[in-house]
Amino acid sequence: MTDLPVLGTAARIVDTVQGALREAIFQGTLRAGEQLSVPELARRLNVSRSPVREAVLGLVAQGLAVEQPRRGVVVATIDPADLLAIHEIRVFVEACAARLAAQRIGDAQIKALLGILREQEAAVKSADAAGYFRTNAALHRIVARAAGNDRLTQILATLEDQMRIALCRAAASRAHMRAGLAEHRAVVEAIAARDAAAAEQRMRAHIESTIARISHAK
Repeated sequence: MTDLPVLGTAARIVDTVQGALREAIFQGTLRAGEQLSVPELARRLNVSRSPVREAVLGLVAQGLAVEQPRRGVVVATIDPADLLAIHEIRVFVEACAARLAAQRIGDAQIKALLGILREQEAAVKSADAAGYFRTNAALHRIVARAAGNDRLTQILATLEDQMRIALCRAAASRAHMRAGLAEHRAVVEAIAARDAAAAEQRMRAHIESTIARISHAK
């Protein structure tokens, strides 16, 4: 059994525990459907059960784990139908975020988006699926934060976390990554130009195209 990450120092041990469990889920150390036994996790993390119990409940609230009869809490399984449903929600929420970002984004955030695009281009050229997914998450995260709406950012963060359970284990095709990069570039160009209508339209088109690619790959 692969060990969980060594815990660092934090103001609240439960935050550190939850962060470690989140990363273990995203990296596949804790697999979809695996039981999150509080005693076992406490042993592996070398902490008491109380913060682990609270951290596991936090994972349930974030949609990264689910409670099942007679099994307790297990890591959530995001199947292709779930992934499609998440993207159907993202069509509207991400488009709204892009519109607001174009109206409110600062110069430093634009610079960060352009830097992420360069990283993503390198990942696509080298067929680095992990690099593509990492930069994809980073780009969408900056757009959400630039929207300047904390509730919107929280919704998108929850959806992003749930997608990572599925996507971090999937190998993207070169065609998917190339298309995604081109769509991201179009979105960033509109946001950098502070063209709210174009940013909304291009982000909507990007998510709709992603839905089409997911559906085609099923």
